[in-house]
Amino acid sequence: MRNNFEMTERDLRQRGGLKWRQYPTDVLPAFVADMDFAVAPAVHDALVSIVDGQQYGYPARTGAGTPDHAVEVFADRMTRLFGWSIMPQDVVVCSDLLQAISATLLSFSTRGDAVIVQQPCYPPFRDAITSNGREFVAIEAKNLETGVVFDLEAVKRSLSPNTRMLFVCNPHNPTGRVFTKAELEGLANIALERDLIIVSDEVHAELILSAKTHIPMATLGPEIARRTVTLCSGAKTFNLAGLKCAFVHFGSAALQETFLTCFPKRVITPGHPFGVQATIAAFLHGQSWLDEVTAHLRQMRDVLTARISEEMPLVRFHPPEGTYMAWLDCSKLQLPTSAFEHFLSKGRVALSAGETFVPGGEAFVRLNFATSAHILNAIIDRMVVASRQ
Repeated sequence: MRNNFEMTERDLRQRGGLKWRQYPTDVLPAFVADMDFAVAPAVHDALVSIVDGQQYGYPARTGAGTPDHAVEVFADRMTRLFGWSIMPQDVVVCSDLLQAISATLLSFSTRGDAVIVQQPCYPPFRDAITSNGREFVAIEAKNLETGVVFDLEAVKRSLSPNTRMLFVCNPHNPTGRVFTKAELEGLANIALERDLIIVSDEVHAELILSAKTHIPMATLGPEIARRTVTLCSGAKTFNLAGLKCAFVHFGSAALQETFLTCFPKRVITPGHPFGVQATIAAFLHGQSWLDEVTAHLRQMRDVLTARISEEMPLVRFHPPEGTYMAWLDCSKLQLPTSAFEHFLSKGRVALSAGETFVPGGEAFVRLNFATSAHILNAIIDRMVVASRQ
């Protein structure tokens, strides 16, 4: 039975987005973090209301549908979902997480400073750090039978006098790990000992596919909160990446003051009105849609897990606990080219190249399974055939 939010391949190709237009029409895409689903009805209705009302002038600054309203809704949601009590005045609205990553980096470090990141990592982390003259310090994750974990000893060994920041992605992209309280506390204690600023990307916080619970870094205690900047958005949860609305929470007034000194509110774009109102609608009225989507993602994760185990047993991966991405280790296939190139050329499947997440990661690919069962099975069918060539 087809879910109400699923879209056909024909509809997806007509949609006009990056995912289905990046490659020729004989390629099935499973790369960029975008779900193949229609948006929540509440989001659609909110956007139609803007268009029907021709609300294209200067947006209102106070009241319903404004960034301030979005922050209030966001704060209420964080309290209800995670027990994370935040004050609206501690949040800055910006356009998206890419803007927030670069802005926080530039606010709390200077050229030549070192920033610690677990690897494999979300590629914009590396791009922002290196392109702005900071030192990217990679900590290779430990790959255990239960999944990847922080290598806390490696973090300690990597510390230097110019280490200033620690970037965390939880749930983790690309591996799908949902980190435990003990793991997060281990990192937080290092930050306390060495006076580091923590930037915690929690954009996938609501997409949990396991029995685990997402733990915001800033909930680990007041001392940790005071040095933590948390990045959030409805973009991944509700598939709104093109609409532009994200939240930057500061665990202390001092952090926010430093940020706004570097980037006054006139510089930071406070979210597009479409994005702001779509986010408000999603947070207030989109939960039933999200519940259905999350249940579907669990099913697709399980389909992928079973089929890889049965039909591509040499491909190793840990079923993700969160997000809708799977990090596949294809090294035992001994492919003649990178895994990305092989599956694209031999299977006509476009995955995310492993080397973009970790240098030397050509044997890895990231697969986005946020699609229909029909399309996912077609993707796997092609990969199975390609893996045997």
